[in-house]
Amino acid sequence: MMKKALRNCLWTLIILLLVFAQESWCADLKAGIEAYEKGDYDQAIQLINDYLNEKPRDEKGYYYLGNCYLEKGELDQAIEQYQKALELKSKYWEAYSQLGYVYYKKGMHDEAEETIREALDKKERGELYNVLGLVQMAKGMLKEADFSFRKAISYDDKDPEFHKNLGDVNFEKGVLIIATQEYLTALELDSTMVEVYFRLAQAYLKQVRFNDAMEAFKTAIRVDPQNKDAYLALGHIYMLDGKHYPEARIIYEEYLKFGEENSEAYKNLGISYYFLSKMLPSLVVNGDTLTSAGMAEKASQYLKRSASMNLEEPEVYLYLGKAHQDLKEFPEALKAFENYEKILTEQNYEWTQKDAGFWENKGQVQAEFEDSASLEAAISSLMKAIQLDSTKTTAYSHLGKALYDQGKYEQAIPFFQKRIETDPDNASAHLNLAFCYLKLEIYGEAVEPLKKVVELKPDNVAAHDLLARVYLNLNKFGAAKDHYLKVIQFDPSKCELQTNVGYCYMRLNNPAGAVPFFKKAVSCFPRNVTHLLNLAQSLELSKNIDEAYEYYLRILEIDPKNKDAIDGRDRIDMQRY
Repeated sequence: MMKKALRNCLWTLIILLLVFAQESWCADLKAGIEAYEKGDYDQAIQLINDYLNEKPRDEKGYYYLGNCYLEKGELDQAIEQYQKALELKSKYWEAYSQLGYVYYKKGMHDEAEETIREALDKKERGELYNVLGLVQMAKGMLKEADFSFRKAISYDDKDPEFHKNLGDVNFEKGVLIIATQEYLTALELDSTMVEVYFRLAQAYLKQVRFNDAMEAFKTAIRVDPQNKDAYLALGHIYMLDGKHYPEARIIYEEYLKFGEENSEAYKNLGISYYFLSKMLPSLVVNGDTLTSAGMAEKASQYLKRSASMNLEEPEVYLYLGKAHQDLKEFPEALKAFENYEKILTEQNYEWTQKDAGFWENKGQVQAEFEDSASLEAAISSLMKAIQLDSTKTTAYSHLGKALYDQGKYEQAIPFFQKRIETDPDNASAHLNLAFCYLKLEIYGEAVEPLKKVVELKPDNVAAHDLLARVYLNLNKFGAAKDHYLKVIQFDPSKCELQTNVGYCYMRLNNPAGAVPFFKKAVSCFPRNVTHLLNLAQSLELSKNIDEAYEYYLRILEIDPKNKDAIDGRDRIDMQRY
């Protein structure tokens, strides 16, 4: 009885020791799995290896060991562990799925497909069809991949990865409506899948749904504020339609806070500042208020940074030249434009109509140097702009101005006329045309363009003044008088013009009309002999003998030998006596 009891106790002790050992081994594997799930793969590998040293025939240990190596990117090691798991359990479909996936990651597509199909012969599972679909996509078998992903979803329609992959294959097929819907379904199941927001945004872009694409990237940033790629992608979308430069500026500046050195980001940020300088009178950045010039300076800084990182990006030099041009930094602008032209020429680029603006800008900058060689170069550039786009009306004006500055007035006339033909209400073109005629002393031809200027801009004092002088030169004293009066109306302080009005009245045989204007001139310049003489003579002719006599005497006080004043005094003396 004692022996039996002792034997029972020994068996109980053995069973307890075995149970304890089993629980210890399981605890070691559980700890390894927990470390794996926390992302501590090195710790997990150590714990699982310790476990497998004690229990080398546990396929689950090799499976998780393979997963650790997969996450570390050590794919050959992962393959070895999955194969060991399958040697111990030939129907271990999870190991088949992972092994096929690793083959897929290594680009061993035939091995991957063979592995997955072998597993499917044993048991159909959604995960297996999903990996098969990935392999088929990689092999360009899009129709087959579509079917495989749909099969995966039929086994588990709650797995967001399956929907994401079905979206991907339809994106590749160009079936964007289905792709969009599958991405949205994936995000409904798991809203933290940042990469799906990227794919969704790309699908929206291909459908020209810019606002939806923007919202997708904004959501990606909200989900993962540290995802710098989302900032960069959103900035690029803002740049696409040419309407979101304020938003693009903000998002690129946020992106650069990550410390990234990205030439495209610097380029687009510079371009954003350039357009903002055209759109806004001022902009507050980091508490500082930037004027248009300040924004152009910012544009220049960022574009230079981009150019230093990518010397062969032509667009950088185009906008860098424009920014320097706006800042009136003409040597720097010309250098940037020349770099732009050089890069495109080396690429055997063929200039088209859309490039007319570049040649016009380059011509404008060249004309600023004013030496004959630069003006000749400006004329060549502006002619190129017109050849590329005959509707580029501003180029006609700039070309005419360059010819005018060279003294080629006759050659300039047709270009100002062409500008007027295409833009009849352009006052500057009419004024420039008039200047050409005046330089050529063809005063009669200057009248109509000047009349058009004052018609378009009635408050243009300079045009009224110029037109008055032209009429005076043409002996059209009434018209001259009227325009001089317009000038005086705008600016009564122009005393010297009072004399011109008085002169017109005199030539119109209206000395009485001239008197008040000559008096105004004398009040401004009381010791000016010419003004005093004009007033005295107009008073004499209008029969104001006594007053005229006083002014002749005042002249003689200033200039005792003035013959006209002596003659005027003597004439009045003779009339009196």
